[in-house]
Amino acid sequence: SAVPALPSPSTLRFILLCGLWYTSSALSSNTGKAILNQFRYPVTLTFVQFAFVAAYCLLFMSPIVRFSRLRKPSRAILKDTLPMGLFQVGGHIFSSMAISRIPVSTTHTIKALSPLFTVAAYALLFGVRYSAKTYVSLLPLTFGVMLACSFDMSASNAIGLLCAFGSALVFVTSNIFFKKIMPTPTSAGATSHHKLDKLNLLFYSSSMAFLLMIPIWVFTDLPLFLAASSAEPGHVAHPSHGHSAHHSVAYYMILNGTVHYAQNIIAFVILASVSPVTYSIASLVKRVVVICMAIVWFSQSVHPVQGVGIALTFAGLWMYNNAKGDVERGENKRRGVEARREGMLPLTREEEKMLAPTPPPELLIPRVPPALQDPIGVTSAREPPTPIQISTAMAPAHGPISPVRTNRAHHAHGHYPSLHIEITPPPAMKSGRLTSPTDLYPSPPASLDSPP
Repeated sequence: SAVPALPSPSTLRFILLCGLWYTSSALSSNTGKAILNQFRYPVTLTFVQFAFVAAYCLLFMSPIVRFSRLRKPSRAILKDTLPMGLFQVGGHIFSSMAISRIPVSTTHTIKALSPLFTVAAYALLFGVRYSAKTYVSLLPLTFGVMLACSFDMSASNAIGLLCAFGSALVFVTSNIFFKKIMPTPTSAGATSHHKLDKLNLLFYSSSMAFLLMIPIWVFTDLPLFLAASSAEPGHVAHPSHGHSAHHSVAYYMILNGTVHYAQNIIAFVILASVSPVTYSIASLVKRVVVICMAIVWFSQSVHPVQGVGIALTFAGLWMYNNAKGDVERGENKRRGVEARREGMLPLTREEEKMLAPTPPPELLIPRVPPALQDPIGVTSAREPPTPIQISTAMAPAHGPISPVRTNRAHHAHGHYPSLHIEITPPPAMKSGRLTSPTDLYPSPPASLDSPP
């Protein structure tokens, strides 16, 4: 029997990275929930997460490790990372507020509605039309989320559900913004001298988010800390009753910040090493793993109706992933129309395909048989009218030309050859003298402004 071939090193590396990505993502969500069960300050948790990510980036770019070199901040770098920081602040605050009120599995199930929001935004805002296969895949996704959330509709949970929806909407808006509003350096024809590597991009976006979080934290959580300190020094009161845990808040904070950084940098590495389709499939599996591990981690009881809803959500994500080619074609078509409207020129093969216009309909032009053609190149009297005729009254100053016959034979591959013009040269002499350039032009009528 033949020995099965071993997987290639690149395949083993991809499997290892996916395992680390799934584990770090699940630990990030579950430790965040464990922190918020004891320490109900979601804004502070988000603030600390951005600080950990920026600090780890600096550590790995330090002279001791030197995985990369820190780029000096420039106006272009700050301009590009400011929108990223804004979207990260909004999305992560909503996500932390959702996790503090509803289970992690419910939060990630609602985030699975991102394809629905993406398709709806492109269809309503940009007029992109998708195939029926894409719309059908959204039905089990929508009904699955509705069933999964059907048993979490208390007053407190309603706010958590709204925050989970808000987090999904913010991240979808972020994706649309960077695809639609912010052009890539290649498509915009700009230089890429300020393009950042993974560590620098993560550092500047997290640092920008950390700076943007300062006024939010001062306005929301700092007054609560000051009030708790004045009432009872050394003790922080919680807005609501917490739950017991095996480890302290500080332990979970360090662990959460570490795995939060790990899941971000591993996602960058995977995205840079595989195709977008492979990355989307890996991301789909990651969401499934995070939801299942959250149920096991917290020993969460799942109602059968919720179980059916989660299963429908998984099925809808899988169907949407299979129909994602139609989604990409629709987005490329929309980008091509806008690029042609703005007069952009292609710089890559992909942009050339995107900017290629729809081929025109075939022109049915009768071809003149050779038997009906005059041997000297002048159209015979028996020949049907040609599509383009140039009269001798339009002759240039160097002499007359014969009528022009065009030959637009349809090429076998659907292209049209260049226009072919046959010109009969005029005689050089007429009656022993040079032909005057004005012999064939009639005298123009007298102008009203001409002298008598």
